[in-house]
Amino acid sequence: MTINFKNSGTSLGTRFLGQKFRLEIEESLSKNEFVVFDFNGVDFISHSFADECFGKLLLEIKLSDLKEKTTFKNANELIKRTIAFTLKERLLKEEAF
Repeated sequence: MTINFKNSGTSLGTRFLGQKFRLEIEESLSKNEFVVFDFNGVDFISHSFADECFGKLLLEIKLSDLKEKTTFKNANELIKRTIAFTLKERLLKEEAF
């Protein structure tokens, strides 16, 4: 399955939108589908969007499994750094508990 984030705009910033995508991702992963995150046409994602969409996935799936079952396509450096920071931050939060 491919998720085309550009269908929601060039700048993605709300937790509500991130949750919408996360639920779609979780559903696909539960069906053992490989998920492609396509950021073609997207210039920016906020920390809030990234945490809700990707960070909270780590509450349900291990990072190693997420890496195995998904891939990113057409993400610019800012998007890559935002997602990486968010995943790292979420992992540190989970380790604290």
